[in-house]
Amino acid sequence: MKNYFLFILVMSSFKMIAQTSVADSLLQIGNYQAAIERYKVGPESEFKIARVYTQMGDVYAALASYEQGFKRDSLSLQPRFEYARIALGNNDPVTAFDKLLKLTTEVPDNASYHYYMGKAYEDLNNDAAAISAFAKAVSLNTSYRAARIELVKLLLKNRKFYKAIQSATIGLNIYPEDIKMNSLIAQSYLGGKRYDKAIAHFELLFSLGNDTDFNRKNLAWSYFNDRQWQLAIVNYEWYNRDYEEGNSQVHFIMSQAYLKLGKLDLAQDYIERSIAFKTPELHQEYLQLATIYVRQEDYKNAFYATKKAKKEKSDNDLIGYQYALAADQYYADKPKKLEFYEEFIKQYPESAFQDLANARAKDLRKEIFLAPKK
Repeated sequence: MKNYFLFILVMSSFKMIAQTSVADSLLQIGNYQAAIERYKVGPESEFKIARVYTQMGDVYAALASYEQGFKRDSLSLQPRFEYARIALGNNDPVTAFDKLLKLTTEVPDNASYHYYMGKAYEDLNNDAAAISAFAKAVSLNTSYRAARIELVKLLLKNRKFYKAIQSATIGLNIYPEDIKMNSLIAQSYLGGKRYDKAIAHFELLFSLGNDTDFNRKNLAWSYFNDRQWQLAIVNYEWYNRDYEEGNSQVHFIMSQAYLKLGKLDLAQDYIERSIAFKTPELHQEYLQLATIYVRQEDYKNAFYATKKAKKEKSDNDLIGYQYALAADQYYADKPKKLEFYEEFIKQYPESAFQDLANARAKDLRKEIFLAPKK
């Protein structure tokens, strides 16, 4: 009888193994429902069924199956890790955090646990803790690309440009042509005002075929800030041609670049384009147009451009003062000049330019008083 029961037990085991093997095969060919039915026949199958539901995209059924499994086995690492990842992907960082905190405590040298802990912290809007978690992940596994990318992104977001550059450099030492890492280090150099370094990485991105509007605009901006005016113009022209012709700010910067090169006609052309594209506030553009007119000794048009700037931004005392200066240059009649300074003094009583305006008004009154009477 003893041998009989042993025979039955062995046969039952073989049957369960066969059922599992069949279920595994069904899972591999994507016959998920049939795999689930086969797994249900065997004992301790909750975690396997949960993984099938995960592949099906049925998140809630997967989580429910894991929870059933935890009633039997709450200590196994793999199911707990899988559960945390699903919860994280289901916008439930609190549940994920609870599982991951225990995992990182029990197995502190597992880089992946720290990486997903960082993702949970990020979803909980705790950037400082997320940075620490991602940094721990890459310290445990230097080649952990996903963790390094998240780390550099957060350092960049929080304006920790030097640390972002340091970490991205390590990543690029492993794979120098990594497009994502080159993009992040280029942005970090740009944020840190290391424009020459930013240029090198943006140019590399183009050589790697990563020609995007973001890269083109930032390359042009880097050249502009590196005082390479002509290359800035060339890249902005490519941006206008390939991506966005009507960007007012781009035309404004191009006007500035042409002004730096002394090409006044082109500077005027592009600032007028900027004005045409931009609404509703145009005060900066009109002020630049006025600057160009002054350089051309066209004081009449400089005055009217400044007048338009003041109309756009009437509460700005600097523009108000520049308006008075423009009138001073344009009008020959001293009483007329005085009117504009008196208007400024009255309109902007708290302005830092009050002393200058009062001094000029005083001089004009004296000149008017001393002028020969007709």
